[in-house]
Amino acid sequence: MLVFETHGQEINRLHRLAYQSAEDAVNHSIAAGSLLLEVKKEMKHGKFLRWVQENSQVSVRQAQRYMAVAQGKKISLNRLTDKCDTMSHLKNGKQYSNGVWSYDHWEPEPGFMYLFKDDTGTYWVTPSSERAESFHVCKHYSGEKKSTKGFYWRYTIFSPISDPDLTSQFYMGTRFPLWGRSGVAGVLQSYGLLDLQSAFQFGTNLDGGSERPFGEPPTENWYWDSDMPDSQPELFQELVRLGYRNANGAITFLG
Repeated sequence: MLVFETHGQEINRLHRLAYQSAEDAVNHSIAAGSLLLEVKKEMKHGKFLRWVQENSQVSVRQAQRYMAVAQGKKISLNRLTDKCDTMSHLKNGKQYSNGVWSYDHWEPEPGFMYLFKDDTGTYWVTPSSERAESFHVCKHYSGEKKSTKGFYWRYTIFSPISDPDLTSQFYMGTRFPLWGRSGVAGVLQSYGLLDLQSAFQFGTNLDGGSERPFGEPPTENWYWDSDMPDSQPELFQELVRLGYRNANGAITFLG
């Protein structure tokens, strides 16, 4: 793996050059993406994202952009040199965490972002910037679009994914941060993650936390396809009156 260590150093150098010179950004991005694709090809399934985290200064989303442009896909210069990437706030001196395991129960540590992955999708647990020991939880998945039936509309967001940097088709996530760590595992399980231990990928520190869950789509894409709670007909009608609807006509709570 010594060659991969050299690749990591070269990817970092090209990444810095891409941000320094707009004129050469595309060429440096293609070169970095080619090296990333070479590393990914040799990695076992599920190991590549962790390698990026441990061996480069490039965020996961930026690595995806570099690989995409190296494969001939059109990525705008603004996106290639965007310094406001969600993952770009990771500390340079990275730290890692497996969370706190007690038998089969898992809790995140404050200040750390976690990735789980199984056959149903990828799951992100992100520390919230609103309050200490509060977390966002979300799932990115492809295939059949999930119904909102069985979920409480005040707490869960459903949406198709429109971000070209994300390879999944659909999203579900917490509408508000979870205050406290003990309930995070329960939310993950309600989203379909049944075996947390097998699906765990990595945890890395996230400086300052995040305002919203990882990769949350814009509000106009959100949907709700089941009935509102019967116990709140007045609130339902008020939302209709205010026009809180998405492009498909489904009610969307924006508060």
